[in-house]
Amino acid sequence: MQNSKRTLVVFFIFIASFLGNQILVAQAQKNVNQGINFISGDFNTILTKAKAAKKPVFVEVYLNGCPHCEALAPVLTEKSVGDFFNANFVSWKTEANSKESAAFQKSKGVTYPEFPIMFFFDFNGDLIHLVTPAERKTRTEFIEEVLSAGLVALDPTQRTGSYATRFKSGDRDLMFLINYGKYCKTIKDQITLTEINDTLGKLLTSPQDITSQAGFYILQRLINDVDNPLSAYFFTHLNEFKSKYPAKDVKEAGEAILFHSLYGPKGDAYPSARIVDMRKDMVKLGVTETEASARLLLKELDAYLREKNTKAAVLRFNEYRKQATSLGLSDYAYLMKYFNEKATDNSYLTEVPIWANDGIRLAKPTEVNTKVMAGLYYELAEAYWKMDKKPEAIKSAGKGLETAKTAKDNLTRFQEQVGRMK
Repeated sequence: MQNSKRTLVVFFIFIASFLGNQILVAQAQKNVNQGINFISGDFNTILTKAKAAKKPVFVEVYLNGCPHCEALAPVLTEKSVGDFFNANFVSWKTEANSKESAAFQKSKGVTYPEFPIMFFFDFNGDLIHLVTPAERKTRTEFIEEVLSAGLVALDPTQRTGSYATRFKSGDRDLMFLINYGKYCKTIKDQITLTEINDTLGKLLTSPQDITSQAGFYILQRLINDVDNPLSAYFFTHLNEFKSKYPAKDVKEAGEAILFHSLYGPKGDAYPSARIVDMRKDMVKLGVTETEASARLLLKELDAYLREKNTKAAVLRFNEYRKQATSLGLSDYAYLMKYFNEKATDNSYLTEVPIWANDGIRLAKPTEVNTKVMAGLYYELAEAYWKMDKKPEAIKSAGKGLETAKTAKDNLTRFQEQVGRMK
C-alpha cells in the first residue's frame, strides 16, 4: 500500500512539473510572438515572401557585442512594435558578420555606417528608407523612436528615397543633412556625400558648433575630405576635441577622415606636400611615425612620380627603409616592380641592386625558392638591362627562370625575358 502511495506522489509531482514546464513554454512563445516576427532564411527568401504579401521589407542589421544593438533588441519584442511591423512589413534580421549579411551587402551594394541599422525596401527589393535608431533614455521613448522609423518608411514624402529632391530644393536642416549623409555613405554615393559635407562645412562655422556633439558626430561618421573646413579645424585644434571626447574616439575620427581622403575621389590627385602633411597629422593623432610612414608610403611615392620627381621618390623610400622594421622579401620585390613600371626616368636604377640584395638577405628559408623570389630576380634583370649591364641582366634573368621552375610558377614571362636578353 505504501508503495502505491509513493508511486502516486511521484506521478503527481511529474504531472505538476510537466504542466509547469508547458505553461513556461507557452508563456515564452507568447513573449516571443508579441514582438516583430523575423522570418528565417536569406534576403531573397524574404523578398519572395514580401512580393507574395504585397508588403515592403524591414531588415535589422545588428552586430554581436554592440551595446546599442543589445539595447534595441528588447524594444523589438514589444507588443506595440510587433503589432505595427507585422501588419506593415515582412521582417528579417542578420548579424553584420554573417554569410547572409555579406550576401545581402553584395546584392544591394550597401555598407554599414554604424550599428544597429534598419533598412526598408519595397517588395521589388528597391531601398526606400534607412535609419540608425538612436538609443533613448526610457523604453517608451525608444519604442516611439522605432515606430517613428517605420511610419516614415511608409511615407514617400519623408523617407530617404525623397532626400535627393529635398536637398536640391534647399532643405538645410541639420538632422536632415546628417541622415542624408548616412544614407549616401550606406549606398556608397561618395559624390553626393561630398556635396553634403561641403554644405555642412558652410553650415557649422563657429568653434562651438564644430566641437559640439553634433559637430563631432559629423566628423566621426560623415566627413570624407581632409580639406573640408570641419576637417581643417579638427586637425588644427585636436587638443580641444581631446579635452571633450575620449582620445580613442578622436584618434579614430581623424584616421577615418585621412583614410577616406586618401582612397576617395581625390586620392590620386593630392600633391606630395599635402600627403606629407597628412602623414604629420596622423602622427599628431597618436600614430607612431613608423606606422604613419608605412600607411602613406605608396601614396607619397605615387605623388612624387606623378610630379615626375623620381629622385624624391627614391629618397623617400630609402628614408623609410632606415626606420622600417617589417620590410621583407615581398616588399622589396613589389617596390622594385613598382619603380620599374612607374618611374618617369632612370635615376632610380642604381638603387635596385641594393634593394634586391636587401630583399634576398631578409628572405626566410621558406621564401628562397618561391614565386616572390623569382619575381625579384625578374625585376633585377629588367633594371640591369635598362642600365645596359647585359651580363648582370642575363645572369639575373637566368636565376629568375630557374627559381620560377622550382616554384612551379608560370614560366612564360621568364622565358620571354631570357630570350630577349640573349
